[in-house]
Amino acid sequence: MKKISIYALISVFAFFSCKEEKKEPMLTPLVLGDFEISTDKVKQNEPFTITYNGDDSKMESFYHQINQFKAYPYDINFTNNQATITIPDSISAIAFNFKVDGKYDDNGEKGYILKVHDAEGNEVNGSSTSAAYYPTSYGSQYGLKGDKALLVEAMENDLKASPDLKEKWGNTYLNTLYRNDKAKGKVLAETEIQSLTSKASLEEKDYQRLFSLYRMTKKKDLADSISKVAIEKFPNGDMKVNNLVNSFFGTKDLTEKEKIYAELKSTGKKNPNMGYMVRSLASENYKLGNTEVFDKYAKNITKPMDKASLYNNVAWGLAEEGKDLDFAAKISKSSLDLVKSAGNSTEDKPSYLTDNQYKKNIESSYSMYADTYALILFKQGNVKDAITYQAQAIGEGSNADINERYVEFLVADEQYKLASDKANAFLTDGKGSKKMTDLYKTAYNKVNPNGDFDTIIADIEKKAHEKEVADLKKSMLDEEAPAFALKNLDGEEITLASLKGKTVILDFWATWCGPCKASFPGMQQVVEKYKDNENVVLLFIDTMEDGKDREAKVAKFIKDNKYDFRVLFDTKNEKTEQFDVASSYEVNGIPTKVIIGPSGKINFKSVGFSGQDEKLIKEIDLMIGLLNP
Repeated sequence: MKKISIYALISVFAFFSCKEEKKEPMLTPLVLGDFEISTDKVKQNEPFTITYNGDDSKMESFYHQINQFKAYPYDINFTNNQATITIPDSISAIAFNFKVDGKYDDNGEKGYILKVHDAEGNEVNGSSTSAAYYPTSYGSQYGLKGDKALLVEAMENDLKASPDLKEKWGNTYLNTLYRNDKAKGKVLAETEIQSLTSKASLEEKDYQRLFSLYRMTKKKDLADSISKVAIEKFPNGDMKVNNLVNSFFGTKDLTEKEKIYAELKSTGKKNPNMGYMVRSLASENYKLGNTEVFDKYAKNITKPMDKASLYNNVAWGLAEEGKDLDFAAKISKSSLDLVKSAGNSTEDKPSYLTDNQYKKNIESSYSMYADTYALILFKQGNVKDAITYQAQAIGEGSNADINERYVEFLVADEQYKLASDKANAFLTDGKGSKKMTDLYKTAYNKVNPNGDFDTIIADIEKKAHEKEVADLKKSMLDEEAPAFALKNLDGEEITLASLKGKTVILDFWATWCGPCKASFPGMQQVVEKYKDNENVVLLFIDTMEDGKDREAKVAKFIKDNKYDFRVLFDTKNEKTEQFDVASSYEVNGIPTKVIIGPSGKINFKSVGFSGQDEKLIKEIDLMIGLLNP
């Protein structure tokens, strides 16, 4: 893939006759990686074309229209490698995101962000701020790095040029300034607090603003006090709603949760958390056997995808346990019908997704829910229909567990030829499992009783390994590993410098993180596998976790689960309120694993957990193998 930074060349053609005439400069295209834009100056309401000059048939692209601090995603729909785009007059900047060869082109972590101009060719007010804000708040998921100092400078310059932007930016301006320059932000916050508290009478929005300012500047007692006053004065106001939502998530008692939810509904206010709250209440009631209450809450869910999610979560738990399968089948089938209905409209599409992304989410959900329904049917003895739905669940075949179940169902139905062919394809593509290998052997020997399965599987495993290594090499990094010195559970200091020449695996986690804890049984296997290898060190860095009892809570968690982990405690910077090592390693979500090679450089970074221990262990094995040939 071509890697070319944004550039623009202005060619001026002068034509001479008896009298020289001035000509407007001819604008040449902008080249953005494998893409080309027809103009070097994007103007509001003036169409321009974007052309794809690459050869990746699976290329994906979209762009964000940025209105000051808010970014709205839109698909780029190509026809014959070309698309036409028009930017409305409310937009101050645009940011292109191109996924080529399976990876976002980050343009050297700068991205492809363009300021928007008005009809006269002048930069739109606030365009510099929009362009600087995007990588700090939206760009990290696309590999972009924001520059805090540049953002603060852009905001200050834009405000000098257009003072009216301050009112348009509202709370976002101060929050952004405080987050990126604490000193300047604190001065401005104190000024605004003084202005608000000097008012003779406060409206609800003033109380909300004061509450936010007190929370931001760490004046918890004052924040709590102003919240109580506001709730008393505006008993059905937004602050009351927010307080109820916080209370709901702060309690584990089901009765109390139901009471809070009922009170929240009585306010007549809507809150984006209410969908999750009602799903949580329905699910907890079902676990307690309160099926009538479960149905009552389920009927209150208006969005098809929310209801489908609830039904699938309950059905999957029942499917795994093999309990109440008739009921599980009923709600699981309903979840599929609901997903289909949701796919007929974009009415419930979240604002952070494009139409195409929403469609893919619908397809992904259908695949996952079909997997649930197929397992239920299989356990009910309806193997034929289980195979039909499992085939729908496979999709592109990227999930080894789903693939495995498909082969298992085929073998159970004695469709040995198809089972053998499918297992061969999945395993060759590296999307299989040990159990699938056993199923493949059974199916293969039924079709080829005199065949040489051992030779075939050895060849498949060799090809799969080569493909996995090749794919892993493409994702290899070569970045400096920031130094650190952190305390372990015994209070001893461990430094990265002391581990020089070793392969160091950093696993960033927290006790509140579900996916982190779900990955730990697999990570325990990794620890046991490499415990006698002095060249491999695994460190589990507890981060993004506060509280006076933090160390005791972590120690208890490790002991109760009998994990043999070397735990370190990330430190928190009181000024920035960020965790030092997580911040220096640009960890924005957990679990995140950072693999540092013997050279001392970061060579791999992996975010999240697929839910498959076997896959996790294999990936780490491959990484270690590449770094320790």
